[in-house]
Amino acid sequence: MSHAEDRPVAQALAETVVAALVAGGVRDVVLAPGSRSAPMAYALLAAEEAGALRLHVVVDERSAGFQALGLAVATRRPVPVVVTSGSAVANLHPALVEAGHQRVPLVVVSCDRPAALVRQAASQTTEHVGMFGDAGGAAGGVSRPRAVVEVSDPGEAGPAVGRVLERALGPLPGPVHLNVPFADPLVPRASVAETFSAHRGDGTAHERPTASAASVSALAPVVAAPGTVVVAGDGAGPQARELAAALDAPLLAEPSSGARGPLGGVPRAAGWPGNDAARPLPATPVLLDVLGAQVRHAVVLGRPTLSRQVTRLLAREDVAVTIVDPPSRAWFDVPDAMHVTPGGEAPQAGGRAPLGEGGDRAWGERWVAAGLAVDAALDAEVAAALAGGPLEGWVVARLVSDAVRADDGVLVAGASMAIRELDLAGVAGARVVASRGVAGIDGTVSTAVGHALAGTRPETTGPVRVLLGDLTLQHDLGGLARGRLERPIDLQVVVLADDGGSIFATLEHGRPEHAAAHERVFATPQALDVGAYAHAVGAAYTEVTTAHQLLTVLGSPVRGVGIVEVRLSRVGAAARRAGLLERLRSAAGTAAGTAAGTAAG
Repeated sequence: MSHAEDRPVAQALAETVVAALVAGGVRDVVLAPGSRSAPMAYALLAAEEAGALRLHVVVDERSAGFQALGLAVATRRPVPVVVTSGSAVANLHPALVEAGHQRVPLVVVSCDRPAALVRQAASQTTEHVGMFGDAGGAAGGVSRPRAVVEVSDPGEAGPAVGRVLERALGPLPGPVHLNVPFADPLVPRASVAETFSAHRGDGTAHERPTASAASVSALAPVVAAPGTVVVAGDGAGPQARELAAALDAPLLAEPSSGARGPLGGVPRAAGWPGNDAARPLPATPVLLDVLGAQVRHAVVLGRPTLSRQVTRLLAREDVAVTIVDPPSRAWFDVPDAMHVTPGGEAPQAGGRAPLGEGGDRAWGERWVAAGLAVDAALDAEVAAALAGGPLEGWVVARLVSDAVRADDGVLVAGASMAIRELDLAGVAGARVVASRGVAGIDGTVSTAVGHALAGTRPETTGPVRVLLGDLTLQHDLGGLARGRLERPIDLQVVVLADDGGSIFATLEHGRPEHAAAHERVFATPQALDVGAYAHAVGAAYTEVTTAHQLLTVLGSPVRGVGIVEVRLSRVGAAARRAGLLERLRSAAGTAAGTAAGTAAG
């Protein structure tokens, strides 16, 4: 390490902060360049050259925040995003809020001017500390940083960084804010060739806590009851599948729950391995429309965020709700629910209908039969599109998710219609991730870039794709504007291009009496030339108008950054979707009725 007497304070402080981050298990850092952050930039570059971490440089701070978020989700490690002073810090707020609700260890490192210049009308200076609110995550303010720490003394920096990382990782994981004031001179005087690798932690204790599948399955005798379904919301993990199998209960899993796959290499046509009750069922809204009235008990893992049918189910007075909390603190709640923790204390009963004992295999078989019928109907929709029929969003979602499953890749799902098309028609076995913390469309492209950067590590396999709408793409155009000196990535961006916000047509805003307002203030049709945008950021571009074209593109290797614009018609889309839902309900109802008759006979 450089001798302290040879270094300016700013250099010593930055090198100490970086060494402590490396020692704390940090492997990736995102930097948005600036003058006040220069000491950190020099130190981070030296650490990368020493092989201690990987540095990713992003010009726009908002994109940098979401890129760090994607890296943190993908690597399950804390990822710092380093920015200069002033409004640069404020641009990280959207990513910080998402990280707070999603429980992701995002580490904001704001490089400040000396305290004497704050509140003195100095240029590019504002109050960093408290910008995101006081540290309140542990007290219930999940939108706020779990810790806010300022450090200006190199001698105190190491322990301060250690405390910040500890708060980022638990007991309630989430974002933290480290503010580091730097005084001139900002350039290093002595060599920055520090042996950061000597400080490198092995990272074995730096992963977010999750309950084991065995400990969750052990809850089965506690939560067993007739008429039970397992609801796997965002972040539930494969443990939900294990619990459903132990209960012989239907599994209603959101795409980003982690309970829908992967299948461990089992071809989709070969059927679901093991207990059929653990099969993640398709089209949760459809199945609840058909069979939901018979549900008497819902066991919830993760955080459900998608369908109104699930929301209504969990609000019903005649449905007992058991919530399986993660090993830290409740992530989700509904009134009068019973909370259980794997390996924890005895459950606290809620005020709804008491639970009975034991399950009913015939109950699960009816749901599986209905799910298989829906799967077959969705396959028929794909077949019709491949035979020359119109290309619809649900067909795209099914084809894209099947390609992800086959490639053992990762699919980043955009909010709004993209994630809902996957909820309706995505195939089991595809690994899907999504920013469901606050479920916004912002930063989706940059988040996907973060996942793709994580995929450049040797231990990862399978390409990264992102499925999003055209408005979601437009909301983060800067995400693909990457520097020429940055690491190359493989990323396929599949755009559902229907010229506007199609989700609003499926809501009350799409009713005929609101037609005059709908197009202007909800659908908001744009004039973005996606092909020109792809050319501007150096991405390959393909326009798709048929299912066959899409299948061909998806069957090609993902190399570099490519944008696939899938042209869809928004005119009449809500009516066509309503027709599909009716066909799926009919198929599910017929199959469930047949299964019930067989069981009775």
